[in-house]
This record gives sequence, structure tokens and C-alpha cells, in this order.
Amino acid sequence: MTVRVLGDAEVLSLITMGESVEVMASACRRHALGRLSAPARMAAPLEWGQLIFTAGAYCDDDGGRIGFRVYDMQHFGSSARDELVAVFDTANGALLGLVAGSALGPLRTGAIGGVAIDSLARPDANTLALVGTGKQARTQLQAACAVREFDVIRAFSRSAAGRERFCREMSEALGVEIEPVESAQAAVADADVVICSTLSDTPVLETDWIARGTHVQNVGPKFRDSSELPVELYESADVLVTDAPAQLADYGEKFLVAGTPHADRIVSLGEVVAGTAGRSDPDQITLLCSLGLAGTEVALADRLLQLDAGSAAGSAAGSAAGSLDS
Repeated sequence: MTVRVLGDAEVLSLITMGESVEVMASACRRHALGRLSAPARMAAPLEWGQLIFTAGAYCDDDGGRIGFRVYDMQHFGSSARDELVAVFDTANGALLGLVAGSALGPLRTGAIGGVAIDSLARPDANTLALVGTGKQARTQLQAACAVREFDVIRAFSRSAAGRERFCREMSEALGVEIEPVESAQAAVADADVVICSTLSDTPVLETDWIARGTHVQNVGPKFRDSSELPVELYESADVLVTDAPAQLADYGEKFLVAGTPHADRIVSLGEVVAGTAGRSDPDQITLLCSLGLAGTEVALADRLLQLDAGSAAGSAAGSAAGSLDS
């Protein structure tokens, strides 16, 4: 048996961010329809590490996929850390392929963010703020620009050199102007969309900095003892959304607003995509609690494997035609 294995080079070359957002929107829609199984993460504590598994499965009229993603949590911050995603056919259990490396995870998370912005931000949103300029911020920005056109984009991080580099590199990559600013408050002032993707265990902004009508994405920590957003922002947001309800439930009392009436208000991103929940007024503040819907890695990996197979078939056909011509 020959198993296809895709690495970061293939992930980054085979699919666009816009296509990735479409794959994630379809996965969220499946989730709302009960066609995507997305349990909470599973941990395997070991003597020299801690493996984290996210497993998921989905079905469509023409078949389904089941699979998992695994990585070592002990080395979460390591630049050398890789992840592995395996995709199986639900019809016969055949292993369809593997995706290994560090590119698929941020691509998936960014694309889910794109789905949320497309579904929850006001139609006239034209000012984007980013607080945090790390790896996740890059794909969040790519996805935001894939679904909306912004006239103003501002970015802040604690490292002046880091935010300058981020703005320079992402401006060149996306063909848009991104302004580095000196504070989080300056970044979010009058912003229509705010993306927080930091590792901060204390709030990086204040609730009264957020204007009415803003959509906020909480990508980083969201716990009682460690949160990049203030609890008051969760309490004052009119619409609270998460992409992964099972994961949120698994957090239990650790979650920022667990045990409060605000936790009961949280709806799934799948419901928003399906049109049964979401923004109903332009003045509402909407907030995405981004956790990573299980099964979305499998869906994205499957699309990559399909694209790779199509590319290989096209190359083979071209070679055969070339041989005939000669």
C-alpha cells in the first residue's frame, strides 16, 4: 500500500485561503445539520510529552471521512513542532492520506476566522484591527482579507520590531496597506472587526474601547485565570459564538464565563452559517470564541489530498500527451 503524505510545501501551494474558508464554511454547515461529529480534544499524558488528539467525522450524500489530528502539547511553542492529520474513508476504512507539518493548523484556524467574519461582521465593515502579530495573526488576516475588503488595517503587538516586520511582510503578501500602531487602544479605535490572537494571560484591551457594531475574535486564551479579553467584553457582547461547543463544554469551570447566564447565550458558528443565529442589528457587538472545531482539520486535509490527486493526474496526462506528440 502506498500512502500519500503531504507536507507544508504542498499545503501552501495547493489551496488558497479563499478556498480554505469555503471548506470550513461547509464543515460548519455540516455541524449545524448533524453531519459532522466533533468531540472535545483527547489528551494522552506521557512521560516525555503529552499528545493531544482531535478526532472528527462527517458524511455527505456521496460519502464521508473520518480522521484525527495529533501533536505534542509539551512543545507547543517550539518552532520545530509538527502536527499530523490522517484521513480515512468511512465507506471502507481505507487510509486516504496524511498531512504532516506546521502549516495546516494555522490555515484551518484562520479560515474558521474568515467564516466568522463573513457571517458576523457588518456588511459595511471596512476597518480591521489586529492585536497580536504572530503565526495565527497572519492566517487570520489572510482569511479576513479573503472575505472582505478593508480600507483601513491596523496592527499592534508588544514588540515594535515584530509588528513592523508583520506589517511589512503581510502588506507585501496581500497587496494591502497595514499600519503598525503604538498601542492596542490605537489599533481598535473605531474598528469594525477586531482580531485578538495573543498568548497573553491578562486582557490586552478594555471593553469600552470596543465600539457598538464591532465584531471581535478571541483566538488566544479565554480562561478564568488566563484571558486575553476582559470578562466584561463577554458579558456586554450581544451575540456570543463558538465554533466548537463540545470543546467549550469540556473546559468546564475553567472557561471565562462558565456558570454564568452568558455561557448559556453562546451559539455555534454552524448555526450562524446555517442562518438560524447571529447578528440581527448593525449596532450589536458580536464575539467569536475560537476553539477549533474538531473534524475541520480532516475536511481541509481531505480537500488537499483531492487537489494533490488532481494535480498528479493532470501532470500524468500532460506527460502522456507529450510522449505521444514526440
